[in-house]
Amino acid sequence: MNIVKKIIDVVLTFIILFSIIFIGLYLFKIEPFVVLSGSMEPKIGTGSLCLINKNYKYESIKEEDIIAYKLNDGTMVTHRVIEKNNDKMVTKGDANKSQDLSSPTKSNYVGKNFFCIPKIGYAVRSLQSNNGKIILISIIALLLLVGFLFGEPDKKNTKKEEPKEKDI
Repeated sequence: MNIVKKIIDVVLTFIILFSIIFIGLYLFKIEPFVVLSGSMEPKIGTGSLCLINKNYKYESIKEEDIIAYKLNDGTMVTHRVIEKNNDKMVTKGDANKSQDLSSPTKSNYVGKNFFCIPKIGYAVRSLQSNNGKIILISIIALLLLVGFLFGEPDKKNTKKEEPKEKDI
C-alpha cells in the first residue's frame, strides 16, 4: 500500500499546487483564457491556455502586442494589434487574411497576453463543464478516502512500552 499512498500524495500535491497557482493569478489580476479557434496559429494554437495580464493599461499597448478584448456578445478575442493611431487600435488574427471588423476600445479591452501554454486549455475547458467538476470532486474524494483507509497508521500515537525502572 506504500505505492498507493505515494500516488495519492503526488496527485493531491498537484491539485493543491494547481489551485494555489490559479488563486495567485486571480489575486494579481491575471486571467486564464482558453483559445477556441486557430485564428492566432502558429503563435497560439487552438486549445492553448493564455494568461491575460489585466493590469496592462490600454494606453500602453503597442503595435505587434497580442491583446484580449470582448465582443458585444461576451466572446473573448485574443488577436495581435496591427495598427495603433492615437487611441484607436486595429487587430487581426495571425492566421486571418483580413483585419477584425470590430476594434478593441477602452471599455471592452481586457488585457495583454503575456504567456500561453499549448494544449492545456483542453483540460481546463473540460474541468469547467458540470461533468468535469463532478469528476474532479469525485477523484479528490476517492483519493482522500483511499488515503484514509489504506494510509499508514500514525506511528506517534501508537503505544510504546515504557521501560521499567530498576530498583536501586
